[in-house]
Amino acid sequence: MNGLLIIYMIGALAIGFLAGIIVELIIDSDTITQLRKQNDRLRLEKAYLMKHGQTETIEIVDKTFDLDNIPTFDQDW
Repeated sequence: MNGLLIIYMIGALAIGFLAGIIVELIIDSDTITQLRKQNDRLRLEKAYLMKHGQTETIEIVDKTFDLDNIPTFDQDW
């Protein structure tokens, strides 16, 4: 293989990746728009609830792992 062929193959690969990214964005554009609208709605709802004092903090404690067996990295290596 000569150098020109390698450069051509790398260029074709780069163009293929870019085309794939563009196609993926076109396919997922409806989902992205829907999720943005939902995020905006939830931000407004959160602001409303915080303004009217209707918030509640919930602490979730995960006990699925052994708390005594967590490694510490405070020693000299």
